[in-house]
Amino acid sequence: MDFPAPTLTILGTAQDGGVPQAGCGCSNCIAAFENPKRMRFPVSLGISDNEGGMHLIEATRALPEQLKIWANACGLNSPVRPDSVLLTHAHLGHIEGIGQFGKEAMGCQNLTLVASDSVASILQKRNLMNPFVRADFTSDSEPNLEQGRVRFDFIPVPHRDDTSDTHAILISGEKKRVLFLPDHDDWEQTLESVGYSTPNDWFQALGATHVLLDATFWNGDELSGRDMRDVPHPTVEETLARVQDGALGGPEIILIHLNHTNPLNNPDSPQSRMIEVAGHRIGRRGWRIEL
Repeated sequence: MDFPAPTLTILGTAQDGGVPQAGCGCSNCIAAFENPKRMRFPVSLGISDNEGGMHLIEATRALPEQLKIWANACGLNSPVRPDSVLLTHAHLGHIEGIGQFGKEAMGCQNLTLVASDSVASILQKRNLMNPFVRADFTSDSEPNLEQGRVRFDFIPVPHRDDTSDTHAILISGEKKRVLFLPDHDDWEQTLESVGYSTPNDWFQALGATHVLLDATFWNGDELSGRDMRDVPHPTVEETLARVQDGALGGPEIILIHLNHTNPLNNPDSPQSRMIEVAGHRIGRRGWRIEL
């Protein structure tokens, strides 16, 4: 049987709590309540390989909706039932849907899980591993998976390792290579960790054609009454200063993992216009990249 070319589908673009966020009456959340087009599900990707395999990155609380969005993008009538689940880390928004693979809902068995030892340990402690069989990889290597003409390689990055370690994922096909980096603490630590002086040097070394990049907060003043050091992320303002303008070449930058407070949630905001002028894009669910 011939299958379509491997394709990545964006299933969610928000920070862990989504937009609207529970209990919030900010302008972005109210707009999302009033206009479903302004809603954002927590960050997640679906990748179909050339052999019919379906691979889910992150299992969010919006799992039912996201599996149907994925199916619609692939021209399928029924929601996707993935063959593997890949997890970058164990913060709540990235694993909140894991329980739905169990006997209480989907009743999956022998579903391949690609995750680090510390992430798997968290799931085991919460009795969430029953539907899964961990993918094999050598003990001295980072998690990885290769299916057909698609390969997934995990890259460790610094990020608030209070519950587990954290990884970016490099998704490689024959045509495109996508770096998925939804969470990291700051550029200084990340660049030191991967051994490069600028983001673009790193992206070029990876051969990335697209980068799905942490854009949690626009700037450091965004969380009124809270210390943003408790939730470290590089701000979009800093990222724009460090990442080469799209017009000058380099990979396509797609901003994801937006907190509900981020002005980029408003497509008419001056900040959204700044992203457009810089030659970058703000991610939307349903977008597809042929790999």
